[in-house]
Amino acid sequence: MELSERIRKIRMAYNLTQADVACRLDIAPSSYGQIERNAIKASCQTLLKVANAIGVSLTFLVDIESRNFVEDKNTG
Repeated sequence: MELSERIRKIRMAYNLTQADVACRLDIAPSSYGQIERNAIKASCQTLLKVANAIGVSLTFLVDIESRNFVEDKNTG
């Protein structure tokens, strides 16, 4: 799975729209959409901001091998 696809699936699992996440990031929805479409390569800093906006850890967000889309905050 590509990172952009994982970001989209996690966002959807948390019942957030692209506009919701974009608002939390203080960017235009079209700019956020580029991240999910893999039209731009997001920096580590941007990925951290996306993770925070969705409410998951960066490690969980970038774990492209995982098939879980909702983070279990009770593990670890």
